[in-house]
Amino acid sequence: MIGEKKAATEFDEKDITTIVADDLEIKGTIRFKTSVMLKGVFEGEIYSEGLLVVGPTARVNASITTQTLVSHGEITGNVIANEQVTLKSTSIHNGDISTPNIIIENGSVFNGSCAMRAKDITVR
Repeated sequence: MIGEKKAATEFDEKDITTIVADDLEIKGTIRFKTSVMLKGVFEGEIYSEGLLVVGPTARVNASITTQTLVSHGEITGNVIANEQVTLKSTSIHNGDISTPNIIIENGSVFNGSCAMRAKDITVR
């Protein structure tokens, strides 16, 4: 609705700086400062000073260090998030999470441990 404020975990794709298409498979290290949405397959390491969105078609096998993570897809690997992690209802997460704030929606799958720490986690 017009003028309605979005929740912190809501976004439009047009608000995302970079979108990695669902037909791409990437291996390696990604570093970014703004926002990235992954829709395809990624394996490796992710270092972010901004927002990482894992789309519903994404399969990510990576260690992730970020400010904020919103996952709609499948992640295998440990996550350190300085601000917040949101596991949406379609997400599957296999790995440990370290963050000061976490939202796990009904229907999501989370297999791992969660350590909630103060916001002093350093992003490399």
